Amino acid sequence: NGSGAEVQRPLATVVIGGLLIATFLTLFVLPVLYILVEKTGKTKHVAKHGITILIFICLSTFSAQSQNKIKLEAAIDTALKNNTSVKNEKLKAVYQEKLILSAVSIPKTNFTAEAGQINSIYTDSRVGFSQSFSFPTVYSNQKKVLTEEWKTAVLSVSLKEAEIRKAVTQIYYSISLLEEKKKLLLKADSNYAAFLSKAELRLSKGESNILEKTTAETQRGNISLQLMVLQEEIELSVLQFQLLLNSADKVEPLAESAKVSALWTIDSITISEHPILKVLRQQKVTASANTELEKSRLLPDLSIGLSNTSIKGMGADNSLYSASSRFTAASIGVGIPLFSSSQKAKINASKTYERISENNYLQQEQLLASQYRGLLIQYQTYLQNVHYFETSALPNANIITQTANKQFINGNINYLEWVMLTNQSISIQNSYLDAIRLLNESIISINYLLFK
Repeated sequence: NGSGAEVQRPLATVVIGGLLIATFLTLFVLPVLYILVEKTGKTKHVAKHGITILIFICLSTFSAQSQNKIKLEAAIDTALKNNTSVKNEKLKAVYQEKLILSAVSIPKTNFTAEAGQINSIYTDSRVGFSQSFSFPTVYSNQKKVLTEEWKTAVLSVSLKEAEIRKAVTQIYYSISLLEEKKKLLLKADSNYAAFLSKAELRLSKGESNILEKTTAETQRGNISLQLMVLQEEIELSVLQFQLLLNSADKVEPLAESAKVSALWTIDSITISEHPILKVLRQQKVTASANTELEKSRLLPDLSIGLSNTSIKGMGADNSLYSASSRFTAASIGVGIPLFSSSQKAKINASKTYERISENNYLQQEQLLASQYRGLLIQYQTYLQNVHYFETSALPNANIITQTANKQFINGNINYLEWVMLTNQSISIQNSYLDAIRLLNESIISINYLLFK
């Protein structure tokens, strides 16, 4: 649990695991195999099963150590499959698809029954029904609007998937860089631990003063505090990574490199196919279809009806009719919108929303283009910074460390100079990791804009 335990823990796992397995084999497996061979004589059969047991134990040990590591592609696939927000967007698309069947929404059929002195002093009865419905064009336009809304929901799924892909990639490489910083601090902690041990020995021999020992303790304590803060940041990032993947088990990145690879070339750059622009284009189409729907509502409504009645007594044809005689009549009606100011207002409002949708699309297109140009400038700058560190600064940092260690051992420099040079080397390596972080963020953002 102390300083440097993160480096020693994997080694301890192998050592303790080997001791336990060796003890188990010596005390249990080998005696059982010996007894079985002595009793049955079936050496080949027992040996075969013994090898199987050993292979199973080894595979179990290795799988237990590697089951929580995951590569970026697998992490993205897991997030797209399990993330709750993506699932909700897909459910919204299914919901909109099912709503298309509600396009032809015909009002309820009205049934009536009457009894009384309808035609004469005699009691007659009448039954009938009537049905009203909108002009057929209204239903076709309504179906078109619902279909366009379903297409918008489908495109929103792609937009959410792109956002999840970006978020997973960001946190994936963020954890990888934090682990690299952790390795750097652990290495520095080991150096300062050795320095502190030598300082204590020199102080006990009277070859140095308390200042050298205090300096060593202060430097190592500072490294320990940084490690504590860094470990907390790593744990929080891992929790966020687990939340994005919606995984019940703790998962950690298995990155081959801390740097993100660019998935695009400058000659083939386009942002017109970004999901958010597709969604906004589809919203324009939906707004136009909604305007046509509101216009069609000015068309007259239609209605039909049918009634059946009895006429007791003398009819117009001088014939006598009883209650068993029934007479049928049909009706048809047209509903004309004489008061249409309200509907016209809805039409004008829908046209206004069309212009709003158009402006939203143009604004987002300009925003993405501006973001891309800015990110491309940042990418070129960060790429040059990383190149400088890899070709010049990092080799110089290694030279500084090696030379400072040799000169300190040989007594050519004092401990204060050694601390200053060591901290300078650590600062250079830490700045290199910060440069990689900025480069990664620019690449991830550009990949998101290009939907890569």
